[in-house]
Amino acid sequence: MASIVLYVSSHGFGHAARQQAVIRALAQRGVRVYARSAAPGKFFREAYAHHSAAYDVGLIQPAPLLMDAVATAAWYADFLARQDDLAQAEADFARSVGAGLIVSDMPPFACEAADKAGLPCVVLTHFTWDWVYEHYAARVPSFLPIITSIRASYSKATLALQMPFAHDFGHFRRVEPIPLVVNAITQSREATRRQWGAGLDDKVALISMGGHGWRGDAARIDQRDDWRFWVMPQLWPQVAHSPHCTLIPTDTPDYHNLIAAADVVVGKAGGSTVAEVVAHQTAMLYTVNDDWRENELLTAALSRYGRAIYLPRERFEAGDWLDALDVALSLPPPSETLACDGAEVAAERLLSMLVPSSRLHW
Repeated sequence: MASIVLYVSSHGFGHAARQQAVIRALAQRGVRVYARSAAPGKFFREAYAHHSAAYDVGLIQPAPLLMDAVATAAWYADFLARQDDLAQAEADFARSVGAGLIVSDMPPFACEAADKAGLPCVVLTHFTWDWVYEHYAARVPSFLPIITSIRASYSKATLALQMPFAHDFGHFRRVEPIPLVVNAITQSREATRRQWGAGLDDKVALISMGGHGWRGDAARIDQRDDWRFWVMPQLWPQVAHSPHCTLIPTDTPDYHNLIAAADVVVGKAGGSTVAEVVAHQTAMLYTVNDDWRENELLTAALSRYGRAIYLPRERFEAGDWLDALDVALSLPPPSETLACDGAEVAAERLLSMLVPSSRLHW
């Protein structure tokens, strides 16, 4: 049986959420996927195996909407000091399971492991860590050697499969665009609403921060008793008394069913969440992380392909999104749409790149 080793960033839940769709498509084609990521195991239920470890850091966040670039650079410098030995260990692992390909979303480390294993490597993403860190380099010069190292690693990739909403991928040897990668719903809108205490005619808002804890101000939620709210655990203590609120546990599987079944998603714009609301045409009331370069990609995507209203962080955290729910619900469909079969397209392309077992000589 063909095998792939897949490295997934554990920065938030978005990378793992979208790779869930790719893993499912690969599994349906008889491929064993060995997932390597510190993201929650719920995203890797259809992988053949999941090893929990961090192979990148993304941006360290002291709060859900704040970034600590200095701490991030320190983490990455320490990781690079260990990278060579770790890459050799991961190459040995890839050989031990008979892997024919290594895939990354989007730890550059995966390219180093593939290089040592003598395997092709595919990076599957819409942005890269060197591009993110470049944004901070003038203020945090310790990022400069890290950026150089990351670009050198990415340059070893055989191919980059570029999802929509991307920046320029000029440092990859070969780039191929693919459609939007999203998870297909696994139950009907009616069934999802019934499961979480809402009727088909109820107005439902899903409060979601992409896997990051958030304790914004929801004190006025009782004033919107014409809506039902699906609420993340960190916000639950504020609203547990309300009969219009339902707790959504962090380990809830197939979270994309909730996005598709809600009328409005309230939360932080992240790559996977934006892809899901665009695909399912769910309205979104959103804010963005402070000082996060991907914002420019995501706001442009929502403006062009989504039904969305932006609120500055101060207004969002003060609960002003409660006043905009009905406006968001009434937003018309966008004039442009995107193909959403990226997981299937990616799976077929990855399958075509697998080194046959007959050519593996360890």
